Amino acid sequence: MNDYTVTVFGATGKTGRHVAELATERGWTVRAAGRRPAAHGRTVPFDWDDETTWVPAAAGAQAAYVLIPFNHPGAPERTPDLLRAVAAAGVERVVLLSSLDVDSADADSPLCVSERTLAELPVKSAVLRPTWFLDNFTLGSFAGMTQAGEIRLPCGEGRIPFVAAVDIAAVAVAAMGPDAATGPLPITGPESVTHHEVAAALAEATGRPVSYTPVTADEFVDLMCARGFSEDYGRFLADALTDVATGTLRIPVHDTVPRLTGRRALDVTEFARRFAA
Repeated sequence: MNDYTVTVFGATGKTGRHVAELATERGWTVRAAGRRPAAHGRTVPFDWDDETTWVPAAAGAQAAYVLIPFNHPGAPERTPDLLRAVAAAGVERVVLLSSLDVDSADADSPLCVSERTLAELPVKSAVLRPTWFLDNFTLGSFAGMTQAGEIRLPCGEGRIPFVAAVDIAAVAVAAMGPDAATGPLPITGPESVTHHEVAAALAEATGRPVSYTPVTADEFVDLMCARGFSEDYGRFLADALTDVATGTLRIPVHDTVPRLTGRRALDVTEFARRFAA
């Protein structure tokens, strides 16, 4: 399908880089929308702070991958406008990276508003609703803690079916194809684990000490601010992690990854080994 063109927004990010790579492997033409050159596909200019770049980044593509970047100030609230721009550019199929947290989010949250906006547009669409990323411990929000040897989070002994970004990307690419699945797609790993188990897997795979220590929400926010993240972002994460600790947020395991990709999702041990390699 060499005449199939897809635009990947955030093509240098945790999921986007895998989406661009997997789409390229399928023989699709990839337009990597961003400010930095991407490893896969042809980079096209895109800037969250410059709306004049939005339609040109999507124009000429049959499908697009869009995410809601909560670590970019103001961008989550502008995601519905980006979705409208993508549809206006003539894109026929849109895959949106949302979150399993949408079910518990406020109706006016960027997650809910973005999903509602997409549903109202004249496009075929799929909404990815993944659980927490394993990659947050290796190149995301908690990577600095992993490198320092102690993961300090306010999630107590709660269990999460963490998922690897590469598995989310595999589902995204499956959903971007012509006549692919539409609607909400919950995405998890194959089993629920504690943060103690995540730390142990990373320690064993890397050969470096990594432990997990439960902390209060306020202490966590202070830690995130000290690492350069905004207080609002730290509080956003703290609230969600506290729901894990209290059991308010219970996430069942879903079979979306094997059902759409034909292979088992990575478990925490396999993920850690890949990271170490």
